[in-house]
Amino acid sequence: MPDRTPRGANARQSTATAGAKRPCEESTKQGTPCRAFALPGERFCWGHHPARQGDVRRARQKGGRAAGQLRSIEGRRRKLDTPAELIAFTSTVVQDVIAGTVLPDIARVALYGISIQKSLIETGDLAERLARIEAHQARTPQKGPGTWR
Repeated sequence: MPDRTPRGANARQSTATAGAKRPCEESTKQGTPCRAFALPGERFCWGHHPARQGDVRRARQKGGRAAGQLRSIEGRRRKLDTPAELIAFTSTVVQDVIAGTVLPDIARVALYGISIQKSLIETGDLAERLARIEAHQARTPQKGPGTWR
């Protein structure tokens, strides 16, 4: 009988044992160990790596600007239930991007939300119209057998 290789002998080692990611060796501001994985071949994660501090600072500044812009529109929330309100809001967003007071990424997300809101308004209008037609048909007597309402 031929000698057989044991089942599973050719399988690769799992990443849990072979190439497991190492944790970052730095601590957080609160003094607890960082829970992020270290960069491949490095001791630190992206946020703690000494050579990437300029990138980290720029990313934090960008995040702070975006968060500030979101907070600035927080109190200006309007109901966007009609096409006229959607048009006015869209115009405001476009003008704010042109003026430089809203980042294009924030505007892109807001305008995407507007497109969803527009679809929901249209769907609601169609549902109302259909309900009125069905109610009218239910109240209207049929004229005779085989006639279409």
